[in-house]
Amino acid sequence: MNSVTAEQFKAFTWDSKFNTGVEVVDTQHQKLVDLINRLGGISAHQTSPGELGEILTELGNYTVYHFNTEEELMKQYEVDAGHQQAHIKAHQHFTTQVTVAAKILLGSNDATEQLVTPLLKYLTNWLVQHILGSDSRMAQEILALQAGASHEEAVRKANAFMTQSANVLMEALNEMYGKLGDKTLEVIQKNQQLVAEHEALRVLNEQLEERVRQRTTAIEQANQQLTANNIELKLLNEKLESAHTQLLQSEKMASIGQLAAGVAHEINNPVGFVNSNLGTLGKYITSLFDVISAYQTAEARVGANTCAEVAEVKKKVDFAYLMEDIPSLLKESQDGLARVKRIVQDLKDFSHVDESNWQYANLEQGLDSTLNVVANEIKYKATVVREYAGIPDVECMPSQVNQVFMNMLVNAAQAIEKSGVITVRTGTAGEQVWVEVEDTGKGIPSEHLNRIFDPFFTTKPVGKGTGLGLSLSYGIVQKHNGRIEVASEVGKGSRFRVWLPVRHAEKE
Repeated sequence: MNSVTAEQFKAFTWDSKFNTGVEVVDTQHQKLVDLINRLGGISAHQTSPGELGEILTELGNYTVYHFNTEEELMKQYEVDAGHQQAHIKAHQHFTTQVTVAAKILLGSNDATEQLVTPLLKYLTNWLVQHILGSDSRMAQEILALQAGASHEEAVRKANAFMTQSANVLMEALNEMYGKLGDKTLEVIQKNQQLVAEHEALRVLNEQLEERVRQRTTAIEQANQQLTANNIELKLLNEKLESAHTQLLQSEKMASIGQLAAGVAHEINNPVGFVNSNLGTLGKYITSLFDVISAYQTAEARVGANTCAEVAEVKKKVDFAYLMEDIPSLLKESQDGLARVKRIVQDLKDFSHVDESNWQYANLEQGLDSTLNVVANEIKYKATVVREYAGIPDVECMPSQVNQVFMNMLVNAAQAIEKSGVITVRTGTAGEQVWVEVEDTGKGIPSEHLNRIFDPFFTTKPVGKGTGLGLSLSYGIVQKHNGRIEVASEVGKGSRFRVWLPVRHAEKE
């Protein structure tokens, strides 16, 4: 957020989330932030070309120095060649745009907020996305190499840091920021043209009235073009904000999946040896029961009076009940451990953190795993009815499809206020399969049906939803060349049906 006070101006506030972990890179990033804030400090008042030129020159020189440092680090540690090329290309594009913007600003007699602010906004936005995207990925690979990982392992760790969907979004962000930089230069140039035309109008106003009319018309046209450019720039910013938010949400879901898989792995270890120990304990107890049976046979031979003390102890501890209850306790414990193992397996099946490639998966098993994962959200409000048709395996990204199922099931549960029914169905039609989630909740008003897949749109109370669940689900289904159908009636419930092709084919 930009803020101006009598003591200090901050266009960019440094935060720990911008730390990459590579000390020299983080130190230089903070120096760049200081220079951007110095540039922002003069945007609120008239400044001399000398003061502006000094800051722009220092900023440009330090940017080149910083980019050289990053590029030398990537060469030193032999960072993945493809990522090096993309990183260096982004550096070159940014340096070119800043150089052109500096020439434009230094060629103007007016360096107030009207001209500096567009450049300032572009600098801060570009630096934020570059640090969080390309620089963070570079740092992950360098840190892995410093820790002794092979180049292949380092690349895998860096790629795991940014999921496939996140990489796609980041490429879109880089392209969008390139266009945003070009539009920023256009806005600065148009502002200069507008200032020049106003000056020309002042001079021509002293001459002929006809010339005044002509120049006024030219200014109006320039203003219309400037308005159109500003509208286009606003739309680009809105798209950028939406893409950035979806990127963060995607990273959040990937982190949750990794956490679930990690917890499942850690639980599996103690469950394994406890289960093994219970099996061994059962055998030991069976052997002890054999020994006790032998003692009982001997006791019958020598007579009860001879073993009166033993009989007293058996009575005191209710020996007959223990003989009956101990096997039951062991069986119940083993059944409980089996339930824990099922829950752990469902967590692992749901997360699929190692399955980021296209593969054939059983969607009905994915539904069962997802239902178990969100059981706590559903069990107090709804009864789940499964109507599976035995659909064939589908070529997909299982973890992403499970995320779609989770969003649909949680939305269905939240639509039911007290108690109701959630019906999960599957079926096939030609080369496609469908999965349907129907609830008996409050339904969706007809005027909202056309907006439910828009980012940030939600009908839930404040704090109950972000408005991104269905938007992300829609994007995942689109990527799978599928579609989502919705039918809803207020007071009766809603039905969401997801169609997916059995075989995935890249869109042309």
